[in-house]
Amino acid sequence: MNKKLVISIMIGFFVLYLNGSVKFEKVDKETILKTSQEWQDNYHNYTVDPSILEILKTKAEGLKIDVYLGLWCSDSRHNVPGFIKIIDSIENPDLVVNYYAVERKPSKDVKYFIDEYNVERVPTFIFYKNGKEIGRIIENPKKTLYDDFLEIIF
Repeated sequence: MNKKLVISIMIGFFVLYLNGSVKFEKVDKETILKTSQEWQDNYHNYTVDPSILEILKTKAEGLKIDVYLGLWCSDSRHNVPGFIKIIDSIENPDLVVNYYAVERKPSKDVKYFIDEYNVERVPTFIFYKNGKEIGRIIENPKKTLYDDFLEIIF
């Protein structure tokens, strides 16, 4: 094979690699919380507000949330366990939550973790109602997890 052709193909694959999404996989909440003692502690130490929880329970029907997180990421380690505890406390079987663990970006030139959903930072919580995106919490809540959650679903 021509040396220039091989180099061109290698450069093409490299460019595709840098511009593509990083690897991610669906994980369950148990796997997330078993990542380290700190994840477990953040879950157990998160305080669930019963008054806000009742409001969330009434609005959970038909809601789907996709959570993209990094098991290596300090913002994920800080925010995802509390979110999981809120979801566990809602106890609504109609509420669908999917968790996806993403790898680190291979380079600063890679903009998105997940191109298809424009996930640029982790954690990213994407809320859907009736199949349409209604809001996101990106990296850290603007106020609190509860406040941002409520703002999105109302």
